Amino acid sequence: MAVIKKMGIFFTSIFLLSVLFSVVSQFIFHLPYGWNIEATNSMYPLLKPGDLVFILPLMGKPYPHEIVAYKPPFLNFYVVHEVINVTKNGYITKGINNPTPDPWIVKPSWIKGFVPEIFGQPIVIPYVGNLITLIRGTTGYITAFIVLFAIYGISEIVDRKQLNLPARRRNRRKTVDPKILAITFLILSFAAFMILFSPHVIFTDLMWNSVQNAPFISRQFSNNLGAVPPNSMVPVTLSVNYHHFLLKIPLVILHSPSLKLQNYSEENITFLLYTSSQGLHSETVAIEVLPELLPVTVLNFLFSINPILPLVGEGTEISVIISIIVYAVMKKLS
Repeated sequence: MAVIKKMGIFFTSIFLLSVLFSVVSQFIFHLPYGWNIEATNSMYPLLKPGDLVFILPLMGKPYPHEIVAYKPPFLNFYVVHEVINVTKNGYITKGINNPTPDPWIVKPSWIKGFVPEIFGQPIVIPYVGNLITLIRGTTGYITAFIVLFAIYGISEIVDRKQLNLPARRRNRRKTVDPKILAITFLILSFAAFMILFSPHVIFTDLMWNSVQNAPFISRQFSNNLGAVPPNSMVPVTLSVNYHHFLLKIPLVILHSPSLKLQNYSEENITFLLYTSSQGLHSETVAIEVLPELLPVTVLNFLFSINPILPLVGEGTEISVIISIIVYAVMKKLS
C-alpha cells in the first residue's frame, strides 16, 4: 500500500507540474506548450474532440508524419496537424481525417511545438477538455463555482451529522442513512451525466476561404474548410456515434444560429453553412447533442445563454430523480 501511495503522489505531482507548465507557457508567454484542448475531429481517431493534448517545444526541424502545432499570422489559434511532406519553402500539413491538405505552405517560423508520442500514441487525456471548455466564460465560471460550493456544503453537512451522532447510536449495528446515500447518489449521478455527455459538446473556430469556381461539395467538419464557393449554403458533415438514450429517449441537437441543420443519423450530422462574400472568413460555432429530458424550447433558451446550461439542467434533473428513488427505496427498507 505504501508503494501505491508513493506512486500516486509521484504521478499527481507530475501532472500538477505539467498543469503549471501549461499555465505559464500559455497565459504568460502565449505559447501552446503543455495541455491543449483538441477542438475538432480533423485528427480523428488519433486525436478526438475534447481530448487534452500535450505539446512540447520543437527542437530542430519536424519530420514527415510528426504532429506539429503551428500558428499562421492570419489565424488567432494554433493548428495541430500532421506533417505529410517537406518542400524547399516549408511544410505541407494535413489533418489525418481531412480529405485535403491545409491550403498553405507552413513556414518553419510558424511551428512552435510538437505532440510527443509513446509507442506511436500521442499523450492525451480523453474528454477532459470538454468540461474545461464548458466552464469558460462568466456564466460557466459562476455555474462551476456554485456546483463546487454546493458539493463542499453538502459534504460539510454530512461530516457534521456524523460527528454529532449520539454515542449509543455509534455503538449500534451500522446502518446506512437514506439521506446520506441519496446525497451521495445525487453528486455521483450528476458527475457521471456531465462526464458522459460532455464529449457531445463541440466548440470550434470554423475558417473558410470563399473563392470563385471552388467545388460545391460536402466538407468534413474541421477548423479549416478550405476553399468554398462564395454566397452559398455549403454542407458541412460532422462524424458522430450517437445513439438514443435509455428507454429510447430522442436526442435533441442544439447548434449556433449560423449553422442550419440539414439532416442527421447515428453516424453523421449535416449542417448548412452560409459562405458569405469572397475572402477569408472565420466564425466560432457550438454544437451540443443531448437526450430530450427537458422541453426543446427550454434547452434552446439555456443554450442561447451559455452552452453549459443545458448540460447542467439535464444533469440536475436526472440526478435529483435518481436520488429521490434511492431515498424512497432505502427509507422503505430501513
